[in-house]
Amino acid sequence: MKRLGKWLSYIILVLAVLFFALILLMPTVFTGSLAIVRSSSMEPAMPAGAIALMAPVDPEKIKVGDIIAFDPPWDPDVTVSHRVIGVHRDGQLLFDTKGDATEESDPYYVSAQHVHGKVVFNVPYLGFATNYMTDYVRTWWGLAVFVAMPSMLLIGSVVRDTSRSTNRRYKRTQLLLKRREQRRK
Repeated sequence: MKRLGKWLSYIILVLAVLFFALILLMPTVFTGSLAIVRSSSMEPAMPAGAIALMAPVDPEKIKVGDIIAFDPPWDPDVTVSHRVIGVHRDGQLLFDTKGDATEESDPYYVSAQHVHGKVVFNVPYLGFATNYMTDYVRTWWGLAVFVAMPSMLLIGSVVRDTSRSTNRRYKRTQLLLKRREQRRK
């Protein structure tokens, strides 16, 4: 039973590490980027607190109904994700956008040069969790909890298992216990 618990804890630890590695490495694999949705203008398609994966896209391939990420004219440091409701060609490619939760379209057209990419998918609430975790890991307590303690537990487990595998007395005791168990059956 102890062995099952040990393997189960290892599996959970590995799955957690793989999950967070996947979340962090996915944008580089798909040459995209991650962004946390901070407003509710795109609800219910993208609720506030979701994490969204944006993949680069050729502006010529953007069509009505796609959700695009772009820099708004008033602040190039902010990224906005809204749905395309119209495509216009006035000498250059322009997109008319609107948030799903808003009643009116945006008061400006988005030029193709300001488009970062197309929102491929999003995971609700994971953005809040990721934001909290990154803020927490940057503290001394976070470093201790998420890096130092798991490392010490892993090293301690390896040292214990190695010392047990080389200890004759421990092996003999385990063999005797195994024989008693077999006799009882």
